Amino acid sequence: MELLKSVRLLSNVLFYRLKWGDPGKVDRHWENYWKSIEKTGRGGQVLWDNEPERASVEDLKRFKPLILDPTLPLLDFGCGNGRQTRFLATQFDRVIGTDVSPSAVAMARQETPAELKIEYRVVDGLKPEDARAFHDEFGDVNIYMRTVMHVLQDDDKPRFAENLAILLGERGTLYQIELSLCALDYFRTLPGDSPSGLPSHVHNVIRTGATSVGFDPVQRPVVYPDAKWQLVAHGDDVTINTVPLGHGEEGHVPANYLVARTRRNGARA
Repeated sequence: MELLKSVRLLSNVLFYRLKWGDPGKVDRHWENYWKSIEKTGRGGQVLWDNEPERASVEDLKRFKPLILDPTLPLLDFGCGNGRQTRFLATQFDRVIGTDVSPSAVAMARQETPAELKIEYRVVDGLKPEDARAFHDEFGDVNIYMRTVMHVLQDDDKPRFAENLAILLGERGTLYQIELSLCALDYFRTLPGDSPSGLPSHVHNVIRTGATSVGFDPVQRPVVYPDAKWQLVAHGDDVTINTVPLGHGEEGHVPANYLVARTRRNGARA
């Protein structure tokens, strides 16, 4: 039975890989995904779009006390439809949301009340020109990044981190929370209601071409080398709470987090 489940999953992954091509084209895959979304929120189609009390509120306790300069704008990198961005705007003076998908940014703007005054931009984290243009507009920022790095191919992760460094500048602090490598194995233990045998919320990501690689804490020295980054805090035994899945309960996905800053001119913070 386990073999059949594995074959079923693998065949679906290969089918969508052939359909959509290079797994490194995350801009295309996430635009595919967000164009397909019709309902957001706790009862919607977006796996991670849980209430802030089950998401960014928990993150805030880990990173807000460690922010070096709280007067900087906060960037919600990979904001999706802006659920967590809107909560963060109640905690920080200025919040900007960015996503690689224009459809996600359009949805975030639509779902955000004007009185929150949140600015949204389309930014591709693999393009240094996007990072430089954003930094030219907003200056140094603190970054909140929830489940973005795990869909990047391993070869792309260091380059992505270099662009985060451009955004942070000399004063910014990064908070990253990511799915662990065992996240897919965890989802396979849950009741499946899709062609791949996975919960449909997860299958909806796979079918648009996005491939979750996960983020292993052993990758930290490669992605965030000590010569360029100061690791301020980390934890390898946290979870990310999903919206309720097809069987009526939330998923509690194995995850890890880090808080980091750049080193400038070789100086140690």
